[in-house]
Amino acid sequence: MANPKLCFPNWTLPTSIVTPTVSGPGWIDLQNLHGEVLSEMARYPGIDLAGTRFVIDLGTLRNVSVLAIPFHNAGLFDKARIRFCTDAALTDAVIDTDWQEFFGVIYPYGTLDPTRVEWIDGRMTAEDAAGYMIPWVYVAPVAGIGRYLDVQLDWRSNPAGYVDIGQIVASPAITSVYNISYGANPPFYVDPSTKTRAKGGPQFADQQRSYRVANMQFDWLSGDELYGNFYEMVRRYGSTKPLFYIYDSDAPAAIRQKQSFMCTVDAGQPTCTNVNLNSLPVAVEEAF
Repeated sequence: MANPKLCFPNWTLPTSIVTPTVSGPGWIDLQNLHGEVLSEMARYPGIDLAGTRFVIDLGTLRNVSVLAIPFHNAGLFDKARIRFCTDAALTDAVIDTDWQEFFGVIYPYGTLDPTRVEWIDGRMTAEDAAGYMIPWVYVAPVAGIGRYLDVQLDWRSNPAGYVDIGQIVASPAITSVYNISYGANPPFYVDPSTKTRAKGGPQFADQQRSYRVANMQFDWLSGDELYGNFYEMVRRYGSTKPLFYIYDSDAPAAIRQKQSFMCTVDAGQPTCTNVNLNSLPVAVEEAF
């Protein structure tokens, strides 16, 4: 298992010094791509391959190891490619994800009953995929330094006839030298819905949307680690500003996508457990 990755900061968001710019002829509300309201998206009113392409200028050279598209209206066979380049002409790509589907094998072989139609190829049906914003995720084997994101989208099989895309993640990743401790709670859904039963017997439910949570303990952080990226993440993002989270980047794609999502982070108080060793509890909760 790879160490969890807390993707901070997201360089597509404006800072007090640098404001990224997005260009794409024909797109509507492109400013939403670097907005902080996760439900707001940019739209391209078509699905032609050339038109759905856009470029994000991060404003200055940035270090990036994770690229993700968490919010979208991608269908079952839609795919994306992002090239991270050093030059405005987009000729020098330091990271190239190549074309990658949003929905690939969702059900690993052997996890389904053979009577299920999905058993044949491990894919969702179009019916199940409708409205499911499974994240598109790419973790670079080596981090790259560049400035321009060349985002290419292939929506030609999408029945909606248009593209919706939300905040793009282009980020370095906070991780630790030593992995989290055993006993962590891997990402899984919790349901905040409540149920009550009337005196006459019928049950009534206040149905709410489920969300994913995860809890983990970093038990072997040096002072440099604790007061480096972890400290800056808490100082700058607090417990309310969302970031992208990957529980295990080495997991098969079918599992990794279900363990990766936009979240808010609650870091507890660190504990000094030994000379230059610190323990830090971290809880993440899915943000929409």
